[in-house]
Amino acid sequence: MSIGAIISGPLSDKFGRKGIIVTTTLLFSVFTILCGFASSTQELMIYRFITGVGLGAAMPNISTMVSEYMPVKRKAFLTGLAGCGFMLGISCGGVLSAYLLEGFGWSKVIILGGSIPLLLVIALLLALPESTQSLIARNRQDKALAILEKIQGHPFSEPVKLVLPQTETTNENPVKIVLGKYLWGSSMLWLCCFTSLLVFYLLTSWMPTILKTAGFSTQQFSLIAAIFPFGGVIGATIMGWYMDKVNPTTVIKYAYLIAFGLFLVAGVVSSNILLLGITIFLIGALLAGAQSSLLPLATMFYPAVCRAVGVSWMHGIGRIGAILGAFFGSLIFTFNLSLGGIFFVLAIPTFISFMALTLKVIYEKSKTKAIYNLENSV
Repeated sequence: MSIGAIISGPLSDKFGRKGIIVTTTLLFSVFTILCGFASSTQELMIYRFITGVGLGAAMPNISTMVSEYMPVKRKAFLTGLAGCGFMLGISCGGVLSAYLLEGFGWSKVIILGGSIPLLLVIALLLALPESTQSLIARNRQDKALAILEKIQGHPFSEPVKLVLPQTETTNENPVKIVLGKYLWGSSMLWLCCFTSLLVFYLLTSWMPTILKTAGFSTQQFSLIAAIFPFGGVIGATIMGWYMDKVNPTTVIKYAYLIAFGLFLVAGVVSSNILLLGITIFLIGALLAGAQSSLLPLATMFYPAVCRAVGVSWMHGIGRIGAILGAFFGSLIFTFNLSLGGIFFVLAIPTFISFMALTLKVIYEKSKTKAIYNLENSV
């Protein structure tokens, strides 16, 4: 998924969003179906890898496309709401698999899972318009106008020239823009996403095992593990609403700070199932909610000309954190930490996420102040 995200960003800014979304959706659909026909472990690994490339490429580009069609006043909320589909898909997929596996077997369940998005490819080809902002950035005025006329249901009554804000208009390579003018903000977003996904995937991958080892019953640890991502859906929805009202970076950074405090609380109340369950739900609402809100934040941070590169690279680097999170979960058991000690450890990368966004805000404020002082001196 990391490779798919990193590669797809520059391609999306160069050739457009729709083609990348359709192609990568087709890619992960077909290779998910092929997983069900795999005749060996090696063959299954290859198909799964290519499926991951397709998924990793599709997800950030979908968020980018959604953000470019959302009204400014509701951009963060609606983009974040669309992103909740991924977490809901994970939850629903897990529940359906649990019921279908016994009766149909894993291969048929996987084939079914790949067939559903394959049908979506047809709908995307027929109904999904290209991003008008991407078209304008690539000097495709005619196509952008045609899409807008189709959306409003009638042609423009007089000649129209579509333009992007001056800050979004440039012929410079999108990669150079991200690694130049937007390097500091990008680095902080990458660090935040990396540490956030590290914690998120460590918890989602290892929480049942960690809680079982700590002595909780199957029913107890299954319930706690299930409410964690569900809390994220609620958190992302609420945060998206607030992000449209106040500084979006501030909303997310304080969500990480509160999540940091809740990890410390979880370490203290880890022996009480009720208090631990409530705390885990709140951590899910804040941590998973903040993680989901990073995508709309990134779409708002970058201009249209390099938006897909910036968003996809943040997603791709974050996925490296996800890989390490699943790996580090196995290392936890080698240190013989108590359940409370594990939560104390998880608080550290969560605090790093908070600090990354704090440094991003400080840098942007100092940059704005420097420009203001320069204008006054002139």
